[in-house]
Amino acid sequence: MLGERIERVDNLPLILHWLLQMQADKIIDGIWQPHGNRQGVTYGQLTVLFLAYILYTQNHRLSYAEDWCTKHRTTLEQVTGWPIRDKEMTDDRLGALVSVLGADEVQGLRYQQMQGQHLIQAYALPTDVARYDTTTFSVYHTPDEEQGDTLFQHGHSKDQRPDLPQFKQALGTLDPAGIPLLTNTIPGNCADDPLYVPAWREMAHTIGNKDFLYVADSKASALETRATIDYEGGSYLFPLQMIGDVPEWLREKVLHPSTPPQRVYLQDVTDADGNPRCIGRGFEVERQMSCELADGAQHIWSERWLVLKSADHARRQREALRSRLNKAVDKLNHMRAKPDETVTEFQGRAEQVLEKFRVEGLLTVTSNESITQKRRYLRSGRPTADAPYQLVEQRKLQLQVAYNLPAIREKMRLAGWRTYVSDVPADIMSQEQAVAYYRDQWTAERGYHRFKNGSLPALPIFLRIEAHIRGLMLLLMIALQALTLLEFVARRALAEQEESVSGLVPGNPKIKTALPTGERILAQFDHLHLLIEETETEIVGHLVEALTPLQRQLLDLLNIPESVYELNFSQAKSTNQHNDRDGTNYGI
Repeated sequence: MLGERIERVDNLPLILHWLLQMQADKIIDGIWQPHGNRQGVTYGQLTVLFLAYILYTQNHRLSYAEDWCTKHRTTLEQVTGWPIRDKEMTDDRLGALVSVLGADEVQGLRYQQMQGQHLIQAYALPTDVARYDTTTFSVYHTPDEEQGDTLFQHGHSKDQRPDLPQFKQALGTLDPAGIPLLTNTIPGNCADDPLYVPAWREMAHTIGNKDFLYVADSKASALETRATIDYEGGSYLFPLQMIGDVPEWLREKVLHPSTPPQRVYLQDVTDADGNPRCIGRGFEVERQMSCELADGAQHIWSERWLVLKSADHARRQREALRSRLNKAVDKLNHMRAKPDETVTEFQGRAEQVLEKFRVEGLLTVTSNESITQKRRYLRSGRPTADAPYQLVEQRKLQLQVAYNLPAIREKMRLAGWRTYVSDVPADIMSQEQAVAYYRDQWTAERGYHRFKNGSLPALPIFLRIEAHIRGLMLLLMIALQALTLLEFVARRALAEQEESVSGLVPGNPKIKTALPTGERILAQFDHLHLLIEETETEIVGHLVEALTPLQRQLLDLLNIPESVYELNFSQAKSTNQHNDRDGTNYGI
């Protein structure tokens, strides 16, 4: 016997089986074909291996993948059935992969459509609600203008780093699990407004119809966007931006409502007794809208304006307003005039404080100048009654701060109110349903949390070439599809069985949940090992640990056969096995 070695298996068989079920490798190989000199695994197969590396290590850095592949090569080969060479996952080969995937945006979009259509059909995904949102990713290198870098631009940073160039990433997802169907990598200074209609069209093409509710943030509420979607047969739900005449319209409707606001209840929000809890109040106004479309056509449609108040949001806004008022008053009370500062300059500094704390109109600040005369004696010592002196004027600037109580009361009364617009009739979508749909907007944002601070970290970005970054973000979207799909399938199975699962929470295995996360499902398959024994003539392997009842339950929920963990094998040793150290041309 030449020796024994242990190879970690963990959740790799589950991940690889899941990725192969998604058929990402077949769809990619149907679109991108390597040149004739390239040897080894195909682009699609290399994609599956790299995605398994990302999901397993929670890391996307290309330079670490080769060593990881070497450590897990036996498991990778046994599960996939692919011969994997020593240099299969070098950073050069992975760099070529992300470059190919990101070089042609049209091909990338074609892949997303085909992949999304397969997932919808294979997993019977619900397509009632689709969402779209954007975020920014900052980079730490300077764009190369000579090479025509256009992706990395300075713009409004959602990472609070306006000093860094950035690119913008958009994500279109399906409820209820936030499974992504669409992603776009766009320049960091691009406005969001022009993105929503093309994204809606692409998602409609992938879904195969327009019978879904399109939900997005307030930047999607531009009149032309709403008109175009309604004109082309779509449905939308957007919060209105507080610009133009919207704030005054909302103020008038809230202070002088034409119909009494009704209480809003949600079934999934309950009180201590399990009864639906009132989350706010609201009413709606139907308006006839008109807009000229890009092709010059005039579109007229009926739109519901939902005026809603969230009790929790109102409380937070009132607390924030009180805090800003207190901070502004404290700052103003401690202000002192600078030497030779005029009344106008002092008043200007005070108004800047009001602007900083956003309390203009709520506080009234008045600058007063008082002049007094004081004797200055011309001789030292204690002055006598007839000691010579001269009168010196002394200027003193003071601020008087007063609360504008009527304006503050009005602001408090308006707290928590917001206007939403939709073209869906009330008999199809009630006011409560509209509230519930928008409250789930976090499902789209959750993918970004995973990219920035979670299990699929895109940051920090080490790549500099635009095509590489586009390709990497496409791969991360596929990884996000796999993770959210795990959640969806497991949660749907638990809902159908009316059961919950325990043992997923570290430190408290008795806690039960019907909503397991993909990360916690994968974490339950840690500490599984493959024992490999090598002789002069054969290589034998078998799984050391038996699957636990919890692991078997999770595999059953995911409809994954336990045979994926039957890694027992015995194979004859070939003298040419993995012969990739002899100067083979890999066609990189």
